[in-house]
Amino acid sequence: MTDWVAELCRFVGVASDYRGFDGQLIQVAPDTQVAVLRAMGLDVTSEADARVVLHRIRTVEEQRQLPQELIVTAGQPAKFPVSRTVSWSLETESGEKVVESGEAVQSIAIPALPIGIHRLCLNGEFTSWVLARPLRALNLSDLIAEPRIWGVLTALYGLTDKTAASLGSYHSLGEYAAAMAMHGADFVGINPIHAMGQVRPDDVVSPYSPSHREFLNTWYCTETGSASCDLINYRAALQENAAALDDGFEEFLRLPDGAPEKRSLAGFRASGGARLRDFAVFEALAFRFGSDWRKWPTPYQDRDSGAVAAFAHDHEQEIALVEWGQWQSDVQLANAQTRAIKAGMRLGLYLDLAVGPRLGGAETWSKDTALVTGATLGAPPDPLGPSGQSWGLAPLCPIRIRKQGYAGFARLLRTVMRHAGMIRIDHVLGLMRSYWIPEGSEEGTYVRYPFDALLAVVAIESVRTKSIVIGEDLGLVPSGLREKTEAAGIYGLDVLQYMRSEDGGFVDTSKTRKKAVCAFATHDTPTIAGFFAAEDARVRAEIGSIDRTCFANVRADRQAAAQTLGASRPVQEIHRRLARSSSEIVAVQLDDIAERKDQQNLPGTVDEFPNWRLKAPFSVSDIKTSDAFVCLGTEMSAQSRSNQNGMEKDNDLQDCSHVAH
Repeated sequence: MTDWVAELCRFVGVASDYRGFDGQLIQVAPDTQVAVLRAMGLDVTSEADARVVLHRIRTVEEQRQLPQELIVTAGQPAKFPVSRTVSWSLETESGEKVVESGEAVQSIAIPALPIGIHRLCLNGEFTSWVLARPLRALNLSDLIAEPRIWGVLTALYGLTDKTAASLGSYHSLGEYAAAMAMHGADFVGINPIHAMGQVRPDDVVSPYSPSHREFLNTWYCTETGSASCDLINYRAALQENAAALDDGFEEFLRLPDGAPEKRSLAGFRASGGARLRDFAVFEALAFRFGSDWRKWPTPYQDRDSGAVAAFAHDHEQEIALVEWGQWQSDVQLANAQTRAIKAGMRLGLYLDLAVGPRLGGAETWSKDTALVTGATLGAPPDPLGPSGQSWGLAPLCPIRIRKQGYAGFARLLRTVMRHAGMIRIDHVLGLMRSYWIPEGSEEGTYVRYPFDALLAVVAIESVRTKSIVIGEDLGLVPSGLREKTEAAGIYGLDVLQYMRSEDGGFVDTSKTRKKAVCAFATHDTPTIAGFFAAEDARVRAEIGSIDRTCFANVRADRQAAAQTLGASRPVQEIHRRLARSSSEIVAVQLDDIAERKDQQNLPGTVDEFPNWRLKAPFSVSDIKTSDAFVCLGTEMSAQSRSNQNGMEKDNDLQDCSHVAH
């Protein structure tokens, strides 16, 4: 590795080495580092290029009186030293009102500011973003007096009520939430509901590979078809959905011009502005040319081209349909949250923010994107993925996001939070560092992010929208990450099946983190029944991804874990242990209540497993009357009371061992 390239990498946060899963130091190839630098937009192909770019960046930094971003506590004044006399002004994040201005000789005295991202100018030129953050993000104690809550995790695509529709809907989400609220659940968590775009029906439809995360999935704003099996048929469902959207839009167009619905859509369009318009144009183009804009005819790859403008002019009806679909989705999602809260839930919807959009989707086509398309997010090699993982998702560029004042990241958070009492940031590790794999390469490396600033933005939007934030902090966790996220008010995720004790069982759930969601599984891991049956390992052995010896070892380990429970019904015992956890938030999977063995997604498989296709095991009426839910609600509520009183009351927990599902 040349000295100039290595120094440039250090300066912009590109790792030249990192620790693998086994603790071994991995050296990153020089070509990989150069490719990552180029993906960031730095014109580097040689040592000489690196020297020029580094000199330019260093010169800019050395000329700064103050750092590019200043983090202050909202409501408290702050001082920052300057090396020479300057005139300065401070503007609100809207840029419309000067809050304070003056002459500074030795330091600038920043007044107490409201939460937000503000602009500091020195001598008439923009200098720094001032991130005025609250002390921390919103926590449970800010909302309710009880020390803990519990809720249910499920998949929206599967909430079909079995005979009512071929795909779940925002309406069915509200009905399911209300039914769960009857048993004391305070939230219902679902998969990401970002806009998926024009995917082919035969594609693997992962909600974690969206087209644009600032817009909603319109698949869920209609209820069509009938459910004839336990698996979703996406080909049929999407065809029915498209027809239903067309019919609904035609009916909308027949309304008189002064109708409340048309006024509501007009307001939605005005609020969405150019970003909504661009997304709708993209969708119309994608319907014509395919879902990946990188494969479109060249004139249409640039959103500012004359060809795109001409296309938009000629296809106003298709564009209006997309905008109407987004409005409908937003209204229906808001109604689902209202339904949940009115039914008694304290938080209501628990929504999921995917780690990134797919490379060729609408979000990377946007004009002011801070995303890059010359690399993909992924993961380094580990035992389950010896060659590493390439996720096909666009990384966020740390240079661009700082230049933009974190506006895009803040807007994304605000969008996901607006109809949610709680959100989950998938792979929150990515706020500190992400693993980039350059286009055409098999090897990647880590890229460092402005972690403190991103945490400040999360806290700002959390308090603004009154939404609790969960950070999915599983995997190879960088040192110091959990301490910083907790200090910022972000809850972690404790997954019991990963928390094993020396005797082969599970750790005492009284040892789980207080500021965490405690659950047994995620959508990517076995259910309770699937775990103890080693169902995931059985499937992997069957398709040849592991050998029979590995399967036998996994099965023996799981059987030993079951023995440590000392219970004839492992599912009920695990739920009892979750109920006794120290965590403020407990999550139970709908699939586990039904003792289902199959999990929602088996990582590393495509056609070998029905990923993202399982339908809900219960209907709304089932949930309202099922003994399983009555029992679960009693256990969770009893333990919440005992936690509040500071004493154990295991005898208050109803015996559910007799309940059959």
